Amino acid sequence: MRIISKHPKQPNQGFTLIEMIGVLAVIAILASMLIPKIFESINSARINNAAVTCNTVKTSIADHYAKAGTLPVDASGANPVVLALPVEQYDHVPLLKEGFLDKPFAVKIGDGVINNANTRVRAFDSSGLTLASVVTAAADTGFNLDGDVGNLNDVVGSVAIEAVITGVTSSDAVDFNNRVDGPALGAAINVQDLLGRVKYAAPVNGITTVYVYLTHR
Repeated sequence: MRIISKHPKQPNQGFTLIEMIGVLAVIAILASMLIPKIFESINSARINNAAVTCNTVKTSIADHYAKAGTLPVDASGANPVVLALPVEQYDHVPLLKEGFLDKPFAVKIGDGVINNANTRVRAFDSSGLTLASVVTAAADTGFNLDGDVGNLNDVVGSVAIEAVITGVTSSDAVDFNNRVDGPALGAAINVQDLLGRVKYAAPVNGITTVYVYLTHR
């Protein structure tokens, strides 16, 4: 008697070489489109972090001023202590000490070195600056906040406070400036920028120090 199998032979279910090549080609195309967007998003988040952090410090300075009535003073104790200028780590004293900041000033751009000579918030004596002072990329020379053609200082008072970010790449400096001041007050890559709230010297080997105006009184 002839026996008929109830389980006929199943055909092979694998992919052909052409099908696999097609799938890999599609994956490669999608990767080439998505990876640049991912890096662009990461870079945008870094720049945004720096801008937001500067604004947070600016708000904490306003809170300190409302409490103390002046800027260069430590009002954390019963008796306020006048601080000698410059105060190289103003984010530590008085802002951290008084509880207006919950951590030292740190951003996602720059070399990440935080001390009294690198990335920090500093208060300096601006009493020698006038509206006729010419702004340079060096510290303590003021800021051309309105971006006028003569590049003249707009910070007039006894004390000014700035954020200092060291080890910033030229591309990050340009992107950060565009985020804070807008492209109209910016500069091309590898060129100094002296206009607006952000200033920096022409990068050396692609690296520069960025100064960010926060406030003055």
